[in-house]
Amino acid sequence: MNKEEIQKLRELVIKRYAEEKLDVKNCKIDGTYSYDENLAKIEEQIKEQLSQKAWEEKLIKILATSNSETLEKLYYVPNNYIEMVVKKHRNGLFLYGDGGWGKSFNVKKHLLNQKLVEGEDYVFICGHITPAQFYIKLYHARDKIVVFDDVNILESKTNLNMLKACLNENSHNRIEYHTTSKVMEKAKIPSSFLFNGQVIILLNEKPIRNQNLNAVETRILHHHLDFGYQDKISILFDIAKLDYDGISLENRVKVAEWIKENTNEATQNLNIRLLFICFDFFKHNEERWEELASNYVQNDEYTTLLIQNVGHEVCGVSRAKYFRDKKNLGLNNKSKSLKVSQINISKGGVTNGI
Repeated sequence: MNKEEIQKLRELVIKRYAEEKLDVKNCKIDGTYSYDENLAKIEEQIKEQLSQKAWEEKLIKILATSNSETLEKLYYVPNNYIEMVVKKHRNGLFLYGDGGWGKSFNVKKHLLNQKLVEGEDYVFICGHITPAQFYIKLYHARDKIVVFDDVNILESKTNLNMLKACLNENSHNRIEYHTTSKVMEKAKIPSSFLFNGQVIILLNEKPIRNQNLNAVETRILHHHLDFGYQDKISILFDIAKLDYDGISLENRVKVAEWIKENTNEATQNLNIRLLFICFDFFKHNEERWEELASNYVQNDEYTTLLIQNVGHEVCGVSRAKYFRDKKNLGLNNKSKSLKVSQINISKGGVTNGI
């Protein structure tokens, strides 16, 4: 793209994001693509962000009426950790775990409960970020709650050092970033400043073998949102009891029962979103919704083989890894193994052969 196209694209982005009431900071423009290619990708980004926003708003609305003891028990620790940071009793939280189980939702719920305003009291930051961008965003939000939602900030030693400075348990939380880049000069950002806000980090997975992360974790609350299969099913049944777009309680429970019967520990997309999507399938076609749902459920082939208790030779892994993974899944190793001839591996997953 030439300079005129880049400027035209930037103006269009600002206008489109303002129309949809989205944060323009989450938009990504790639100079290696043409103007038309960037235009298409930007519309895809907007569509995805609107979908995520709509899902979160729907979940907040639905769960606002919940008095479930199960949900209260399973989310007690993360909810109290979030509340402590939102009320500024602690300076930060690192919350990680499988997507689709309410990390972002629960944070937004507590922010709204405290009547905090996005942009004034807190900011949500998503997507890839460079150390310079990280520093600039921290500067602009230095007196706010900063929520990094699925951002790669823990992969950079520079970012981690800045995070450590943010999270000091004293009044000297001075952040420094010295660079020869003109980005800071252009943005008119000082090379150091005091950070008086709070930080919440939300990730699907915790980075492994990262020694610098340990220094951050000692300064911050941290929790692994890790539910077992039965707990996940219990959560879905409790949510199914709540009204959803006029679907009767009987049919909502029917959908939850179908999910219970057609998923297991190998299901990769077993989460609250799956329940809502299956509700939408039901509304779209009450006669054939199960066919639509079956096609949508995603099972991991290796985990399915473990559940079926085939030998490690069939799985193509070492004996040690085989039994270690079965133990992690909580599977009973004493059940009878299936023979190789009984296994049928297909593109859609693993099923018993005939």
